[in-house]
Amino acid sequence: MSPTRISDHAEPAAHPLKTAGSVLPGSPTSSTGSKTFGNNMNTSMVESKFLTHPEELGVVAVGFSGGQCKPGVDAAPSALIESGLLTQLRDELGYRLHGDDQVHLYTDLVPADDPPHRNMKNPRAVSAVTRRIADQVYSHAREGRLVLTLGGDHSVAIGTIGGTAKAIRERLGREIAVIWVDAHADINTPETSGSGNIHGMPVSFLTGLAKDDNEDFFGWLRRDNLISVKKLVYIGLRDVDPGEKRILRENGIKAFSMFDIDRHGIGRVMEMALGHIGTDTPIHLSFDVDALDPMWAPSTGTPVRGGLTLREGDFICECVHETGSLVAVDLVEVNPSLAPANDIGAHETVRAGCSLIPSSLDKSASRTALRSADSLVEHKPPRSLTLQHTHSIRDEALQVAPSIECGMASSTVTSGSLVYERRVVEKVHKYHWPAVQLNLWILIMLISACTIIGVFSTFVQIQGFLQLPVPWYFPYYITVSAMTVAFIILLLWLIFQRRLLPSIVMIGGFILFILWLVGLIVISVQLFGPSGSVSSNCNLFVFGANPQPKGQNLQTLAWLEQRSICQSWQAVFAFALVGEIFLLWIMVMAYQVFAGDA
Repeated sequence: MSPTRISDHAEPAAHPLKTAGSVLPGSPTSSTGSKTFGNNMNTSMVESKFLTHPEELGVVAVGFSGGQCKPGVDAAPSALIESGLLTQLRDELGYRLHGDDQVHLYTDLVPADDPPHRNMKNPRAVSAVTRRIADQVYSHAREGRLVLTLGGDHSVAIGTIGGTAKAIRERLGREIAVIWVDAHADINTPETSGSGNIHGMPVSFLTGLAKDDNEDFFGWLRRDNLISVKKLVYIGLRDVDPGEKRILRENGIKAFSMFDIDRHGIGRVMEMALGHIGTDTPIHLSFDVDALDPMWAPSTGTPVRGGLTLREGDFICECVHETGSLVAVDLVEVNPSLAPANDIGAHETVRAGCSLIPSSLDKSASRTALRSADSLVEHKPPRSLTLQHTHSIRDEALQVAPSIECGMASSTVTSGSLVYERRVVEKVHKYHWPAVQLNLWILIMLISACTIIGVFSTFVQIQGFLQLPVPWYFPYYITVSAMTVAFIILLLWLIFQRRLLPSIVMIGGFILFILWLVGLIVISVQLFGPSGSVSSNCNLFVFGANPQPKGQNLQTLAWLEQRSICQSWQAVFAFALVGEIFLLWIMVMAYQVFAGDA
């Protein structure tokens, strides 16, 4: 390898990793030969499910840009390290860092002649480099430590995820899940790609949708290196090629676009994403910085407007960390060279990276990360109230007030001449409804309401045939029961939308409770009232008839019809009483759900 040493970019004392062959005083060296620095316990309060050494962090610094055509992304690891990222992870978060003390450029693996193969540009170089990266990541992951990879373009994920998948299968006998945070799906096959850049193809190779038997062209990927499309989740998509859309659709891959985030809020999206993965699966988080809006990360190779805010990016990382299932993290596509020399774009992008990574390792670390980045990056221009710095001011405001209770915070963001609005959900309440009890309530109330509608509709018809006036409580209870059915349909729709709020249930349940109570009182008076009530007449003329008519004649048919009417009255009373009880129950249930999740 011909790596560029971290010490070439800054003073040695500023970094937790030093030049090759040197070890900090008192720092142990692992049996594999990699240097280790830091404390024995990190600051995270989350217990790891799958790491045997959660306090240890394996660092792989990948200075490689061969998966795309814009130079400069290979300088990202050095920029992130110079900004104090690793120092913060060691000194403030308490991680014990393992890994090489170099940013690897892999120039020894790049062939002099690398013609396209199956439409892929630089295929031999990318295949060889990602194979080496897979070995590096594997060496850390098999030891039971979390692996942090600083890229590099997103083609390096072929190596990082391939190495993680192999190590987890060997160590735990499990498949990994991948959360791919990106503006792009990166799931083109060589045949569907329009550009031929391999940084748009890593997921297709990792899932086996694209393959090649020649080891020089990713044929080195074995079954142990691959992931399942069922355990792949995208977040932040907004620039997907037509061929990629077809691949996502045909394979049923779970994908949350920016439309989904705007519609549901980032909290709900993360709940659905993690719910799809499950709680018993190790997670590899691969974060492309272009998932953030260019307002927060302008210095990247393929920026797309309308992306995540920095706070939303931090929240994604925090949510994954909170599961305790995180086993590896990638940060890629930071390209400091794309920003003009007098612009703060490169600083803002590096600053974003210095917030995302600590957030994935300790959910309370993002604010400290931003302050550290501000203090450690040199030549930072002062903030001012000019248009070009609006994003800095907005970002700082989010750090002052990062959470708005139950709120939809409307924020207008301005950059250059473009103005657009994003509605950001800063906090999402989650209400946990008891599924069995709720389904039972819906079933019983549907039966009760439909039975009453049927009985009283028949009574109205009989009154018409007898040319008698229709009592007011017949259409009254038909209307109330129909309202109950409509309310149940509303609840089912809210359940499907995952927006069933206790307040809606309590208000609707209370209104129906009063309406059903009025009907129940009227039915009770008609059925069990003083002399001349339905019950007394039924007992006297129907059930008490002696002898009871039999045979095929009109008298028997009339008696059977009267008995049916009497039994219908009894059924109506029974279902009205049951409905009243169940309406009281749903209000109590809604209050318990609200109190339990408040």
